[in-house]
Amino acid sequence: MKLLTGSYDNGSTVNDENAILLSFQSQSRAVYQQERHELNIPYGDSAREVFDWFYSAKEFQGTLIFLHGGYWQFCNKEDFAFIAQSPLSLGFDVVLVEYTLAPAATLADICRQVGVALDVIEQRVKLRGSKPVYLSGHSAGGHLAAFWQHHPCVQAVFPISGIFELAPLLATDVNRQLQLTAQQIEALSPARHAPLSLKPMWLFYGTAELPELIGQSLYYYAALQELGLPVSRYAVPEANHFNILERLFAADGALCRQLLNYEETSDAHNY
Repeated sequence: MKLLTGSYDNGSTVNDENAILLSFQSQSRAVYQQERHELNIPYGDSAREVFDWFYSAKEFQGTLIFLHGGYWQFCNKEDFAFIAQSPLSLGFDVVLVEYTLAPAATLADICRQVGVALDVIEQRVKLRGSKPVYLSGHSAGGHLAAFWQHHPCVQAVFPISGIFELAPLLATDVNRQLQLTAQQIEALSPARHAPLSLKPMWLFYGTAELPELIGQSLYYYAALQELGLPVSRYAVPEANHFNILERLFAADGALCRQLLNYEETSDAHNY
């Protein structure tokens, strides 16, 4: 299939993007107040090379790593702690990873930082026991999750409304700070580097999102499926680029169901 070009302005799909972010922040502050966590665990030398670790009070089932979005140039990990509440209640630790934002960092820098973060998380998670580690990310974080699907600590990957082919961003406002180069587009677009062996992957997107964003997931799905790799897709009915997180991370949401059913579904993928 052919990718669509367009503005990639996700705010155009909702009435008040700022109000939504404020709501996310308010919900997230409550999670920090209510749940046991470690704040700003360093994985590198710079101020944003840190992650927060939330510990489930239930019997330990595994670890969910979450990479936030914001087109690699906006938002903070603390804005998205609200996604942790349901996984914690199901027995999953949740790790929120931070990274340096563009233009202070190039996309190549950001990808490298996430890889280092996963290395450090891998060592720490071993102390929690032999349970699965899942990697998820939203929007730009979906790109980063797909980029790092091969990391040895990861058992399954859940990109949400991700960017998998970077070329369509060149003519958009998104690229004003990123300043993508042809070399970066080639090296850092997951759709151009389908692995020989893929961890089980579920691609999530909302039916009320921009056609450009839906197209990114469908394009990546088709590329992986054509190679016979273990990929599934799930369209969240009437979800936009923002409330898709609340839908997926609800206690009965599709992503939380995948966490609980991982062993069964991974066998179905022959992984």
